[in-house]
Amino acid sequence: MESADTLDLKSNAMKIAYQFKSGWWHNLIASVYFVEVWRLNGLNMEEFKRLDGENYHQYIWRMDGLIQSGKYKNWKEITLFVNEELFGDDESQYRDESAYRKAAKYARDFYEANVFGIKDEYYKKLQSEKRELERAKIKFRDERIAWNKQNYIDARVEEKLDLLEKELLSQGKINFDIHENVNIASDNDVLVILSDFHIGQCFHSVWGEYNSEIAKKRLNQLLNEIIAIQRMHNSENCYVSLQGDMLSGNIHRTIQVTNRENVIEQIKIATELISSFCYELSKVFNKVFMSSVVGNHSRMDRKDDALHDERLDDIISWGVELSLKHINNFYILNKKYDNGIAEMNIRDKVYINVHGDYDRYTNAGVSNLCMHLGFIPYAITYGHLHTCAVDEANGVKMIRGGSLAGSGDDYTIEKRLSGEPSQMVCVCNNKGVVCYYPIQLN
Repeated sequence: MESADTLDLKSNAMKIAYQFKSGWWHNLIASVYFVEVWRLNGLNMEEFKRLDGENYHQYIWRMDGLIQSGKYKNWKEITLFVNEELFGDDESQYRDESAYRKAAKYARDFYEANVFGIKDEYYKKLQSEKRELERAKIKFRDERIAWNKQNYIDARVEEKLDLLEKELLSQGKINFDIHENVNIASDNDVLVILSDFHIGQCFHSVWGEYNSEIAKKRLNQLLNEIIAIQRMHNSENCYVSLQGDMLSGNIHRTIQVTNRENVIEQIKIATELISSFCYELSKVFNKVFMSSVVGNHSRMDRKDDALHDERLDDIISWGVELSLKHINNFYILNKKYDNGIAEMNIRDKVYINVHGDYDRYTNAGVSNLCMHLGFIPYAITYGHLHTCAVDEANGVKMIRGGSLAGSGDDYTIEKRLSGEPSQMVCVCNNKGVVCYYPIQLN
């Protein structure tokens, strides 16, 4: 690209040359112009000299090659030098840049089309580069189509999620009326561990029976037990921990066979049951706080193929939050280290919530989790093993919830695992847990 100095010199020289169209003034100005432009642009004037035996057409072809290689910008940049070399002082023969450019363009078109049967290395290289360019164009087009398709899918998903959010907010206001605030002052709160609902699972055997209707009845029984505990201790607030596996999912073939509802229906039912449960608690306690972690049954794929952060339990807690967003004394606790590790602070005591599929209910499991967290909590709450239990490891309380389904399905029968349906409820004060209530359900 010509510099500002070159452009100014060129403009001034051409203006003067126009006034003296012939004669020694013109030649002098042209000579000065050529020398200065060569100096400013760093041109190699040896390249513009005709070679021995080089005819007019060969010379033009060679000059065009310098332009095609990128050494010079275009024909306009070298036309004056080409005219000077070809025709000297005979300005009547001088041609403008378009004459040279068009002639070279036609020659290149014939050459690249191999009209004359040229099979040299240049032609082969040119054809190879053209093929690479075409492949790159096709690749770019395919990537653009795939990108646009993904953008379309993402936009549709976001649109549906927005509609779902509006629907949940609307239905929540219809299903759950705003009630009067509760006013209780006491020295204790209630911790409710909701674990392993397995909504969608359906079985009937000698050892047990379960389906969505039974789940609803057992949850109502649990609610009545909690209200009785609250009245007994005059508890002020309630902390609800969704401990994972709220739905049955479809992670194994055997589970798919026992499911009565598909995964979408499982999410809907679980969201409605837990929303109603928390809403009823909000009528009894000053404040209701809910936290959640995910379980292994809410994976969207096999264990080895599933993404760590993609768990359907998260959709359930999201749905509950939206459904009860208008209830003034219902709150979501969002202090999470991961979607599988959450923290509750009850009366200045730290409770860590995990499902239990990654954290064993053993001394070693507690030690590993504490080292991973970098601190020692007061207690760790679990689910996963389907039976209520209380233990302690090196001063850390281990509190495990039960299962709403109980035993009686094919898996528990074949593994010889038996247990009644149950859930864990605790009463906590500033010293920690003062009462454990493993609630046995019908």
